[in-house]
Amino acid sequence: MVLSKSGLLRITQNNLPLILFVALHLSFSTFLGRLFAFAPDEGGYLWAFNNIYTWPASTGAQSGSGWITAPTTFLWVAYAPAKLLNLLGLSDILAIRFLAIGMSAASFYLLMNLVKKSNVASRYSRLTLIGAFFIPSIFLWTSVGLRESFILFSLTLFLTGFFQLQAGKGWVAWLSIIIGSYTLISTKNYLWILLVASLLVLYVLSIKIRGLRKNGWKLLVAGFLLPSLLFGLTTSAYALQFTLQSIFNIDITAIRERSGDSITQVLVDIPTGTGTGTGTKQLLTFSGDSTLISLHFHLLNNPDASFSKGMRFIGWDKKIDKIWQSKVEAGLVELAQLNKPTKPESGLYAHILKPGNISNPITMIKSSLFFLFGPFPFQSGRGISIDIISLE
Repeated sequence: MVLSKSGLLRITQNNLPLILFVALHLSFSTFLGRLFAFAPDEGGYLWAFNNIYTWPASTGAQSGSGWITAPTTFLWVAYAPAKLLNLLGLSDILAIRFLAIGMSAASFYLLMNLVKKSNVASRYSRLTLIGAFFIPSIFLWTSVGLRESFILFSLTLFLTGFFQLQAGKGWVAWLSIIIGSYTLISTKNYLWILLVASLLVLYVLSIKIRGLRKNGWKLLVAGFLLPSLLFGLTTSAYALQFTLQSIFNIDITAIRERSGDSITQVLVDIPTGTGTGTGTKQLLTFSGDSTLISLHFHLLNNPDASFSKGMRFIGWDKKIDKIWQSKVEAGLVELAQLNKPTKPESGLYAHILKPGNISNPITMIKSSLFFLFGPFPFQSGRGISIDIISLE
């Protein structure tokens, strides 16, 4: 059947947000090239993609990648579309990014359909969903080859299956719930734990609510028992042990000692006459601004890359270099004064979460509020990335 021009135009108009979503993501991910400054972990996922098809299923995918607990067999299937694109001539980095974009686009489409078919969604729900998918952080995470697209897709599959179940779709709904739950436990186990906790609450409610009673125990089987059994059968011994330890052996002390900040050491040139260090270079330690540092060196080492040319065209390369030079100068002054890198008590580090103390309940409340709602806008002296996050 051949679509008429009017039919094609109608389809385009009805799916304009989705088409715009895909077009912008493909353009952005291609424009980035092999730049990992905005997603430093992406290199680990790329390494995993380039190696998983040479690993036996029993080894696990944890070595050198972010897929610490993922079964290798799961990754074989999940990365198959990207592998096909790679075999057809697409570069490895674009292959995993295009897979991520495809999964994100599928999630966007399915959620838009759920909103459209919902009897309780307001007329603003569609606009809210579109806006959520286009805020900077979500736009970035769904354009690069990280796990975020897998997480979004797994939760979307689960929700789609749940609502299809209410509409009487039968086995299609159950399959969507099982696949969504299994994908989530293979990707981010603590989020899966929250999902299971929600299922347990729903099961308790189903005992009292007539509309949920007939499917309550089935949801528990499809959303919890079958995915956990499938995960146990497909994962490696190491990954399974790591998963269980991350669930049942949480080290609270180790968690509270995390600074919430990035630490980067860079060997920089020493200007003549400063009198610091020996020779012509000095090792400086920077807290935060890892994105700025990565961008500076990417522009320096890859002048012919599309991203570098784009930065030069709009003049941002000079801006980045100016900020970099000012931070190096400040670091050298601090090093000369204190003989070691320190964190001054200023607004520069106000975004870092400080652990509360049980003997001082106010600090615990403050830390909890900061974790949930911070970083807050209009705090002076921070990096550009923190300012963007605070505005979001």
